[in-house]
Amino acid sequence: MNKKVIAGLTSKDEDWVIDKTLNSLVQYCEKVIVYDDGSTDNTESICRSYDNVVWVVREKHDPLVREEAKQRLELINMLGEYDPEYVLLLDADEIPTPSIVGFMETMDENVSLWRSRMINLWEDETKYRVDSYTSPSGHNINWDPFTDNAWVKYPLMKYDPNVKYEYDLHVQKGGCSVYHPAPNNISGPVVEQEEFHVIHYGKLAPTFVSGEKLEFYAEIEAKDGKGSYESCLNKHVECSTGLEHLETKEVNGDWFWK
Repeated sequence: MNKKVIAGLTSKDEDWVIDKTLNSLVQYCEKVIVYDDGSTDNTESICRSYDNVVWVVREKHDPLVREEAKQRLELINMLGEYDPEYVLLLDADEIPTPSIVGFMETMDENVSLWRSRMINLWEDETKYRVDSYTSPSGHNINWDPFTDNAWVKYPLMKYDPNVKYEYDLHVQKGGCSVYHPAPNNISGPVVEQEEFHVIHYGKLAPTFVSGEKLEFYAEIEAKDGKGSYESCLNKHVECSTGLEHLETKEVNGDWFWK
């Protein structure tokens, strides 16, 4: 890699996937900082098995106060201590496709932030979800990553040491900037690209499959005043499952690291 890239991951109880994530990142990132929010599984031991992975644990806090924006601000400030040229901002269940390596070697260095499509694996690593529908509560859901209004992220950022980066610190969960997970105040051009994508493993997580994660999200939102626990849970079930609309496609083998 001809650029100094430092990756920053947020994690909590990710031992089911984080070895796969780290095994890909260490192939092109100088360091990977894992900023953990209280894992109680084997996530720490997996991270410590890598020489160029730095394990950092957040201070304990009320688990129902998610503090996502605050966590991301703390992480990006931490990444700056390693003097990066670029930072790669991910959750532990997100893996950029191998094509990111060639992309970074030739990308336009005048661009400050690159947008990527998010591909949601479904049931296993052979399928990704593509259906779209309006939920009974009126939410428009689009799982197809290759449409104009698809779920996207802004994971690859040129780091500017002269900028004091900012997030919407009131946000407890979800998008905490207009360029999530990057900060709001980007100092230069923001550009879409199609050369690499981010593969999201989150819908394969044991806690998602069991429904535990949706229940946890509903608790967080209810405590944050977003409605009753029951209404929040119903919204997540409608938006995150919608199995009566389910449609999948076969993945592209080139999306995965060998």
